[in-house]
Amino acid sequence: MTEKPDNLTIVHICVMILMGTACALFFIHFVTGIIDYNIDAHANYVKEYATIVRYEAVQNRYQGYTYTTYYEYEADDGVYYGMWQRLIEDEEEAKAQVGKKVPIYVDHTLKRHRKDINISSDYIWIVGTISLVCFVVFLNSFVREIIFIVKWKKYKKELQMQSTN
Repeated sequence: MTEKPDNLTIVHICVMILMGTACALFFIHFVTGIIDYNIDAHANYVKEYATIVRYEAVQNRYQGYTYTTYYEYEADDGVYYGMWQRLIEDEEEAKAQVGKKVPIYVDHTLKRHRKDINISSDYIWIVGTISLVCFVVFLNSFVREIIFIVKWKKYKKELQMQSTN
């Protein structure tokens, strides 16, 4: 143990950078997920009916084309629009949906809308767990590197003391 092994340090630094970045990104999604969940849980959603106004073809790598339909709802407080259905395999089915009325849920005060009134916290649990795992891996590498540096410096100091005697 005369020299500090650089390979191990490089590995720990790479792991710390990768896991630190992943932890930060997933933590941001965790926080925004909690905020959105709380807003949706306390929103006063009212069932309204939007109209499917268009469809788009999306080129697929394997199947050729799939189609996506979009809805629009005009209210006194603004226009609400969004995607209704993806991965429709038949263009005729997508065309047939145009003009169809579909239920959406709107909170006119918050100017928010959803396709589904059921609010799930699954997303929060998933990104929270991933963020925690990334943090634990980061912390593990960080602590191991700190312990190694302390032991290495102590060993180097002992070598210097032995060489002076």
